[in-house]
Amino acid sequence: MAHTAREHLDLNLRTPPPPILIRDPFLEFLGLVAPAEPVAVTFEDLVKAAGHLCPTVAGAYLLMRHGLLALYGEQPAVRGDVRVTAYGGPTDFGYGPISQLVNLVIGAAPETGFGGLGPGRFRRRGLFVFRPDDLRHNEFELERLDRGEAVHVTYEPTVVPAPKDLGAVMGPALTTGEAAAVERFRGLWLGRVAEILEADARAVKITRK
Repeated sequence: MAHTAREHLDLNLRTPPPPILIRDPFLEFLGLVAPAEPVAVTFEDLVKAAGHLCPTVAGAYLLMRHGLLALYGEQPAVRGDVRVTAYGGPTDFGYGPISQLVNLVIGAAPETGFGGLGPGRFRRRGLFVFRPDDLRHNEFELERLDRGEAVHVTYEPTVVPAPKDLGAVMGPALTTGEAAAVERFRGLWLGRVAEILEADARAVKITRK
């Protein structure tokens, strides 16, 4: 029996986040897009890749949206031309999941990334760097390699405080699965994420280096 597949998620966001436009020279080289034709990476793409929706996923989106905007202005950012540094290790804070979403958007990857064709052309490996020796909370550096320009980005989800009763609601929702508890948890959890996305630039602090 054939199964239908869902293309879009029920994000139910009051204000849909704008897509992040990027150029991918490898896609262009392969003829999958026209030269200099931008590709849109949507917030929904990030949610699908993460398999869930949370403040960390929202943070990865805002990090990319505003960090790349600071480096490229209104022009599409270029995959493979941005090095991203996270101040901590892959198991610190949400840096591991964030690195996977950053890879989706701009191609920057740790040692597991694509090594490039031939002499390393279109290389993505080594463009996401973890700094466990310099632990900082929700702090990143984005460097545009073609110009040597960099910005420091701090994600500040506390602009939208967590609901006071979120912890109390989470326990019953996870352990009992009772419909009312799950619905209450969803409302609080997803409501905060929506507010962080609506805060937009207020949830990130950017400093040019």
